[in-house]
Parts: sequence; structure tokens; C-alpha cells
Amino acid sequence: MIILIFIFGYLFILLESLLSLNKVIPSILMATICWSLIILFHIPVYEFNQSIIIKKDPRSLLLFHLGKTSEIVFFLIAAMSIIVIIDKYSGFDALRELFYKKTRNTKRRFLWMINLISFLLSAIIDNLTATMVLISLLRKTVINYKERLYYLGLVIISANAGGVWSPIGDITTSMLWISNKVTTLRLVKKIFIPSILCMFISTLIASYMPIFNGFIQIKKSKLSKNDLNRGFFMLKTGLFLILLVPLMKTIVGIPPYMGMMLSLGILLCIVIKKYKTIYSIDEIFRKIDISSILFFFGILLSVSSLEAMGKLYHLSHWINKIVHTWRITTFIFGLISSIIDNVPLVAATISMFSYPIDHDLWHFIAYVSGTGGSIFLIGSAAGVTAMGMEKIDFFWYLKKISWIALIGYISGFFYLLIYPFFSL
Repeated sequence: MIILIFIFGYLFILLESLLSLNKVIPSILMATICWSLIILFHIPVYEFNQSIIIKKDPRSLLLFHLGKTSEIVFFLIAAMSIIVIIDKYSGFDALRELFYKKTRNTKRRFLWMINLISFLLSAIIDNLTATMVLISLLRKTVINYKERLYYLGLVIISANAGGVWSPIGDITTSMLWISNKVTTLRLVKKIFIPSILCMFISTLIASYMPIFNGFIQIKKSKLSKNDLNRGFFMLKTGLFLILLVPLMKTIVGIPPYMGMMLSLGILLCIVIKKYKTIYSIDEIFRKIDISSILFFFGILLSVSSLEAMGKLYHLSHWINKIVHTWRITTFIFGLISSIIDNVPLVAATISMFSYPIDHDLWHFIAYVSGTGGSIFLIGSAAGVTAMGMEKIDFFWYLKKISWIALIGYISGFFYLLIYPFFSL
């Protein structure tokens, strides 16, 4: 019964746009119903720790999984709050000024510029936020709607590629990092070049498309000099504090959510000290994407119910029997993530496999779950956001952009396969 509830709930999430039903609703209902049935009918549940299987009381195990889920939830709340503050004090408006320095640019050069910024920015503020910032930027710089769609298609690929090599660049990578499956230095070492290849190959192919011939006229920003100076200061300060989070985890050892909360507190103090005021704290939290946070909350608790019953444990053994190597498994997972949300996919993977920290499997999962989501428009949060904000047609993306994303995805994956030969 619980498995059926999970399947039907997941179908409602996949058919969100067709049913006009916000995916947070089936996500929360799925989590609460699954755990309620476990407690009501006293279904046996277990804690799986490497090769040790321990039978647990359902209520105590629920609290255990709630704690693990809350780590990600509070990490996201703090990160989103920092982004809201940066945006409030013109940080991202100041970023746009970089494009106004020259009055004329070729469309091809502008494509490379915006994809590079998308790639780097997503590694710092996450791919979803980077996509939203660049959509706002493109609306002010590329007036032609048809041209803007092509730029956005490549921005989605670059943002997803940029998010996979940073522990704070994509929610799935953050999940692996917080769950102690990967470390920052090893993640960057293994995934940076594949993600670069994914972005570079995709942009190179797209740059030869006729739509990017000719010049683009970029207008000057209307921000005052004081606003620009304030914006650049808040942008640099906010990004620096976010970058401190993985350093604090590596050096000090504090959990990522505490590091992000610490960075949020420091930024609030800087704003009060420097500008003598701060707009309402309540207004900050009203601007946070609470629906996305609740979606992650529901999905992670739903997956944890299947993990507690041992279903994912048995599924991992079944996969290992029919698939000869986990490398093929990860490649297939990447293709699956282009169709379904990669958050539950990675959550299930974390529960299914017991490989040690920094095993190659986790690096492969980090890469495929993020870049694979670019193949179809609905496969990533960045794609879904762009679809909603700019009314991008699914079939237009499938025809014009998907094949480029697939080539980029395969390019990076191929490098991961041959990487051991370079390290000999």
C-alpha cells in the first residue's frame, strides 16, 4: 500500500503542469500518509548503517530521518535568505552592469559571456537562483523573444553543469555533501573538468547556429553610482560568505546548515552596521521559495519511509545483480533524471547504496543527476523555472536544445570514464 501511495504521489508530481496542481501538495501528502501508515499498522522498520541492520521503533526512526531532512531544509532557508538580501541591495543589478560596459557585442560573444557567468554563478548561489538572475538579465538585454529562448536554453545547460562541481551549486550535490557521501576538494577535483566539458561543448555547438550571427545592442543600466557601489559590495560580500560554508565544514567541522546560518547572521550584521537599517526580516522570509523547500521536505521524508522498510535496500541488491557495473547504472540514472525530478532520485540513491565517502559512484551521481536534467526541459529546477517564467514550450526545447544538452552530457560522462587512465 505504501509503495502504491508513493508511485501515485510521484505521478501527480510528474503531471504537475497537466493537472495544474502544485507539486508540493502530493509531496507533503505522500510523506505524511506513508509514515502514518507505518506507525498505525506497526510496520517493521530498520536503520541501515553500512552492513548493519537494526530494527527500530517507527517514531524514533521518524525523528532520526526528520533530523537528516531538516539539515537540508535549514541549509536552503539560510542560502535563500542570503540571496534575497543580496538582491534587495541591488547586488544582482550590479552584476548586469558588467554587460553594459560595451555598447556593441556579437551575439556569439555574448552567448559565451552569459554561459560562462551562468556556469560560475550557479556554483556559488545554486543553479536555480542563477537561472532566475540570468532570465531577469536577458529580459533587459535581448528584446527579441525568439532569440532570448535560444540564450535561455543554453543558460539552463550551463547552470546545471556549473552546479554539479560545487557542494552548494545544486540541491542534489548539497544532499550528497551533507550526507557525507562526498568531500568538497574531491568533488571539485573529479567533477570540475567534466562539467566544464559539458558547458563548453554545448556552447561551442550552439555558437554555430544561425540565430547567433550578427550583433547585439546592450543598453546602459539606469542605476545610480551609489546604488552600483552598494550592489557590488553586497554581491561580493554575500558570495564570499556563501563560499565560506564549505571551508568551515572542511576546516572547523561544523555541519553545512550551521555554516550557512552563521553566514546569514554575519551578513545581517554587516547590513545593519553599514547601512544603519535593514528592511523587515519578515519580508526576507516572505520572498523565500517556501513551496520548493516544502517539496524537498516531503520528497525526502517519503523516500525515507521506503528506506526504513528496507525496500531501497532490496532494490539496490536487485540492481547490482542485473547491471554488471555501477557506471552503467549512473548513466541510466542521468537519463532518468531528464524526465523525473533528480531530488528523489538522488535521495533514493543515497539510501540504496552503501559505498564509502568519496567513492567514484557518488561523483558520477553528482554529475549525472545535474547535467542529465538538462536533456529535457522538465528534468531540472532551472528548466522548470525558465519554462514558467518565459513560457518556453516543451517541444520547442526538445527539438532545438535537447540534442545539444545530450551531447554535452555524454562528453562529460566520457571524461569521467577515462579519468582513471589520466590519474595513473
